Amino acid sequence: MEIDLVVGAGSGIGGALIERWAATGKRPIMAVARPKSAPPSTLSGTLVQFDDCDYSDPALNALAETLRSQGADIVRLVICNGVLQGEGYRPERALGQLELGAMREIFEVNTFLPMRVLASLSPVLKESTAPRIAVLSARVGSIGDNRLGGWYSYRGSKAALNMMLKCAALELRRLNASAKLIAYHPGTVDTPLSKPFQGSVDPDALLSPSRAAEALDQVLEQAAIDGDLSYLDWRGEAIPW
Repeated sequence: MEIDLVVGAGSGIGGALIERWAATGKRPIMAVARPKSAPPSTLSGTLVQFDDCDYSDPALNALAETLRSQGADIVRLVICNGVLQGEGYRPERALGQLELGAMREIFEVNTFLPMRVLASLSPVLKESTAPRIAVLSARVGSIGDNRLGGWYSYRGSKAALNMMLKCAALELRRLNASAKLIAYHPGTVDTPLSKPFQGSVDPDALLSPSRAAEALDQVLEQAAIDGDLSYLDWRGEAIPW
């Protein structure tokens, strides 16, 4: 059974992507989110199935087992989970602002969680026909493009994510040569994550969640299946590593 899968469905981009895919009615969609964080269900009567997941290893393994038992053939997988700041911490601007607890939380959400999702789903991806996978990274995770410094934990977590995704792409090439993995920069999207930093953003460059979902969808469709990781922005343009 062909299926589309959104992990982190409670995010602005995840919710918009689900609405976009549901409107086409091409295939069933599984929307995975923490309990009580899924987008409001305006999708009654559609093929969207909401799955509450606390992202623990048992919960992720149960999700994978459910998909396997259904004979799921993943066509599109998007992992949207991410964090920039939280209670008591903001992006660091200097070495003296580094704090271990905040660093651990940022890496847990931005790096470790997406990789644990991929690890749990790898048996399903292996058996899927031609899965296209996008994991939300960020341009600021680029080492070559870093000219301003700062944002230590966020930049570091995304750079680490990119390296681990590179490893995953090489493994997927051996498991399923028809799979395609993308580290994806969605641009600056009008969501709670970017809200505190939108003052310095050109209004013309601020994407609505629906526009961001459209761009992501187009990049997924157009990316060449080459057995490697692509690091792309919302225009489909390559970002330096």
